[in-house]
Amino acid sequence: MILKIQFRCPACHGSQYRTSPYDVTEKNRFGAKCIFCKSAMVAGDDLCHLAITDTPKLAEYRR
Repeated sequence: MILKIQFRCPACHGSQYRTSPYDVTEKNRFGAKCIFCKSAMVAGDDLCHLAITDTPKLAEYRR
């Protein structure tokens, strides 16, 4: 099973980001920052659900 994490920017709602080991904090474990507004990215809501189930449904990925 491959776990794919989708990030969203809480400020501008963008989904493009860069990661850096210098930006890793307790709240931002992956060090992902938005390329537009430089805010820390937030992982998707169904991250816990994806880690528990073996085969996530396609409808859960579409929003």
